[in-house]
Amino acid sequence: WHLRHLRCLECEGPLDPQSLPEGGQPLCPPCRARRAHLCDTCGDPIELQSPHVTHRGQHWHPLPGCFRCAPCGRPLLGRPFLPRGGQIFCSPRCAQGPPRAPRSAPQRRSWGGGPPAGEGGGTGRVW
Repeated sequence: WHLRHLRCLECEGPLDPQSLPEGGQPLCPPCRARRAHLCDTCGDPIELQSPHVTHRGQHWHPLPGCFRCAPCGRPLLGRPFLPRGGQIFCSPRCAQGPPRAPRSAPQRRSWGGGPPAGEGGGTGRVW
């Protein structure tokens, strides 16, 4: 390239040869920012030609804080994940939503050898 011919591919504005990415397209910083994908977790731009994680039109920085399970925050780099409703999850349990309140346990009959059902010291022992 001759310096006078070095122009942005989109707006045709002059380019600084020091600001060109190696092997990248000749774009000025504003045009480069407009073309960048936004991280679906943090919302910051992902530089063109930089590594990132993508799945069905979604994009993430390849960082534990960005590519992580939506509810629990577990990093998903190098792990299988479940995409659902525009979010990613580490397990079917996380994909189901917030934990449900436990149902009240049915009353059991005591057959001896311990306190009657519904009574006891809360030790977690099974009688």
